[in-house]
Amino acid sequence: MRMTQQLKHRVRPNNIVGTNRDFFDNIRNTKPSRGRSYLLSVVILCVGITIGYVCLPSLLLSTLTSKETPSNYHPDTQDNYRSESIPTVTTPIVMKTHRLVDGKRLKIMVTGGAGFVGSHLVDKLMMEGHEVTVLDNFFTGQRKNIEHWLHHPNFSLVVHDVTESIMREVDQIYHLACPASPPHYQYNPVKTIKTSTMGTINMLGLAKRVKARMLLTSTSEIYGDPKVHPQPETYWGNVNTIGPRSCYDEGKRVAETMMYSYRDQSQVDIRVARIFNTFGPRMHPNDGRVVSNFIIQALQDKPITIYGDGSQTRSFQYVSDLVDGLHALMNGGYDMPVNLGNPDEYSVKEFATYIKDMTNSKSTIVYLPKNQDDPTQRKPVIQVAKDQLGWEPKVKVEDGLKKAIIYFQGVLDEAGEIIPTGPGAAKPKPKEEIISSI
Repeated sequence: MRMTQQLKHRVRPNNIVGTNRDFFDNIRNTKPSRGRSYLLSVVILCVGITIGYVCLPSLLLSTLTSKETPSNYHPDTQDNYRSESIPTVTTPIVMKTHRLVDGKRLKIMVTGGAGFVGSHLVDKLMMEGHEVTVLDNFFTGQRKNIEHWLHHPNFSLVVHDVTESIMREVDQIYHLACPASPPHYQYNPVKTIKTSTMGTINMLGLAKRVKARMLLTSTSEIYGDPKVHPQPETYWGNVNTIGPRSCYDEGKRVAETMMYSYRDQSQVDIRVARIFNTFGPRMHPNDGRVVSNFIIQALQDKPITIYGDGSQTRSFQYVSDLVDGLHALMNGGYDMPVNLGNPDEYSVKEFATYIKDMTNSKSTIVYLPKNQDDPTQRKPVIQVAKDQLGWEPKVKVEDGLKKAIIYFQGVLDEAGEIIPTGPGAAKPKPKEEIISSI
C-alpha cells in the first residue's frame, strides 16, 4: 500500500505528457544537459553537411546547364561531370580531363583567364588535369568563355582586379590580364598602365612569396613602329612614349623590366612571351582588330574598313598555336623573351580581299585615314622559339580563318547585327552586361 502511494506521489498527472501542449511545455521548461546539447549540435551539423554534399552539386549543375547546355547532352553518369566539360553555346564540344596523381597535378593561376587567349589556355590546362584558378574582372573577358568549366571540381573562378593584391597557393602563374586591342586599352589609358605595372608587381610579389613560376604575356607592340624587319628578340624597338598607344606599349615594356628585376634580385622563376597578332574563336566581336572587324563586316556585306592605304603588313597566328607556345615556354628551361607568332606576312589590303573572297561577301573595301602610330610592318623572327622550345605554328592561316568565320557567323546569328568598333577608344561592353556576367 505504501509503495502504491509513493508511486502515485512521484507520477503526478501534471508531469505526464498527454497532449501536444503538455509536450511543448515540457520541452520548453526542460533544460538539456551539456552532453545532450553537444550531441544535438553534432547531429544537426552532420545532417547539414550531408544535405549540402548530396543536394548542392546537383542544384549547381542544373543551374549551370539549364541555360547554356544543349538539351541533347546526357552524360552517362554523374561522375562524368567531374571528368569533362559541359557543352555550351560558346563551346559546344566536350573536353575530357585527365586524372593526375597529386604529385603531378599543379595549382595554376591564369589572370585574364576569361578572355580570348586565356580561356583557350585554361582549356589546355584543365584537360591535362591540373587545378586551375581564373582571375578576371570581366572588363574584356566574358563569362561564357569559361562557362563549360564552372561545374568542375578542378576549376575556380575569382572575380578580381589584378591591380589589387591577392593571396593564393599556386605553382604557376600565367599573367595575361590586360586589354590587348587598341580601342579597349585606349578607353582608360591610366587603368591600362596600372594593369601592366601594378598588376605585374602584384603577381610577381605572389610568385616570390609562394615560389611559383610566372609567365608574362608581353606583346609585339614593344617593338613599336619597327625600323628592323622582321623583328628578332634582340631588337629594342621604336616606340612613341606619349602617343595614344603608349599606355599599352610602354606598360608592357615596363612589365618586362619588372620581370627581370625580380629574377635578378629575388630569384623569381620567370618567363616572357612576346605575342604577335592572334585570332580564332572567342575573340570579342567588337575588339576593333583586323581579323574580327573584317570578318564581321564581310559576313554582313558591310563596307570593309581599312585605316591607311592598306600597305601596312601583319602576321597572323591561330590561337591554338599560341597556347601551345605559351605552354612550352612555361614548362621549358629558357627564361629570356621569346617571340610567338606566325611569320606568314600579309598586307592589310591583301588580307581584307582574302577574307572577302572566303566569305563570298558583297562588301566593298573602304579606305579611311591612318591611325596615329600604327605600325607599318610586323613580322616575327621565331628562331629562338624553334631552338629553345621546339615550337613553330602548325595551323595554316586559311584553316584558322575558316574556323573563325564559322564562330563569328554563330555570334551574328545570335546577335542579329554587330556594328564593328572603329579606331578610337571604346569600352568593350555596356556596364550592365559586365555586372550580369559577374
